[in-house]
Amino acid sequence: MPAPKTHAKVPSLRHWRVRHYWTQRQLAEQAHVSVATVANGEQGHPISLISAQKLADTLGVTVKQLQSDEPQE
Repeated sequence: MPAPKTHAKVPSLRHWRVRHYWTQRQLAEQAHVSVATVANGEQGHPISLISAQKLADTLGVTVKQLQSDEPQE
């Protein structure tokens, strides 16, 4: 059985952040994550699933939507 994933890439993060007219800092503060986490996610680096869930909750989307290469409205 494969090990559970602990990190995820979130290629749609920037799309959803910009849609809310937030800066990286504003999103980080609202989601209670670091600005570096937001920046790393937007640059294509994997972030922890916990952080991905916090960001998704703050943006009103699912983690699956953040992981999509093509954002689904």
